[in-house]
Amino acid sequence: MSGYGSSHNDGVELGANHTTGAHGIALGNAVKMRGYLSTIVHRGYAHSDKDKNGFDGTLINADTDFLIDFSPVTAEIHLALGDTKENSRSVLPPTDLLEQAFGRYSFSNDLHLTFGRQSTVLGFDSDEPTNRYTISRAYQSAVLPSPHSGLITSGKNYVDGIRLNYNNGSFGFVFGLHDTYFYNKNIDGNSSVNSELNDGLGIDLAASMMLFDGFEARIGLATEEVKYESAGNSGNLESDIDHQFNVALIWNPGPLTIAWELDTFHRSNDINGWNTMLLANYAFSDFLSATLRYAHVDIEKERSDIYTLAMLMAVSDHFDLNFEYNRVEGEDLNQFAVQGIVSY
Repeated sequence: MSGYGSSHNDGVELGANHTTGAHGIALGNAVKMRGYLSTIVHRGYAHSDKDKNGFDGTLINADTDFLIDFSPVTAEIHLALGDTKENSRSVLPPTDLLEQAFGRYSFSNDLHLTFGRQSTVLGFDSDEPTNRYTISRAYQSAVLPSPHSGLITSGKNYVDGIRLNYNNGSFGFVFGLHDTYFYNKNIDGNSSVNSELNDGLGIDLAASMMLFDGFEARIGLATEEVKYESAGNSGNLESDIDHQFNVALIWNPGPLTIAWELDTFHRSNDINGWNTMLLANYAFSDFLSATLRYAHVDIEKERSDIYTLAMLMAVSDHFDLNFEYNRVEGEDLNQFAVQGIVSY
């Protein structure tokens, strides 16, 4: 993983200031630019009418970030182009052109306040493919019947809000207030689920600690009040509290990384579910690493198991070539992907 993300070996990342000191192309004294171009050739082979992810095609995504540093005030603007919706949901969170745009005020090296459109924090998978152990995200390749397929949680999303962040290297903590947490209104403006500031806030609270050298524990909770149209009650909105609990353990003894994650969640209209993931990655060299991953999705007794094998090659500091095979057990679905990432 060449990329431009933060290293998994530099202490905990939660709540850290990733703008100051970041790598990028200098556009003056206070502005840097970085980004990537990702191309994925995907093939899926299935014998199930429920399959929505076994598509054949090419996904092209581009991302450009502008990092502004007038410390103690910093800011980031992330722009995204390409296949950023349905066909690429197993790889990237849905987004519009403006992926992220947020400011930060640093009270000290450890304590920061961020405000604007920013990535959520729950979930092991990075929102950026340049800092990931596989091509796909853990759970979004699952095959479930509608409407459950739209409720699969898969880590990061992009929402508007304000967040208090603390990170001293060995301990990280965040507390955020958002207009929504689980429902991306920029993508689905006609959603039957409403979550606005005047209807109820989305709240996230998370902590991460390095228990000992190379072993990190994460725990987090997100909740929001939503209004939705229940079945057979069109036009009348009912209220509910959506929530998600996430816990993860990551062990990184040298070239080996082992990670375990558990999600439990409740969604509107009394829908409950849970996900879990077990991942092992071994870096044979600076050039080559391999990942094995098992993921399980369970929503209202509908289950899906996904087995993934990925080979990641850092051909240079700015070019990655990745290969992935995953199988969705029970649906006879086999998926193959080849990804090239040029980063700058």
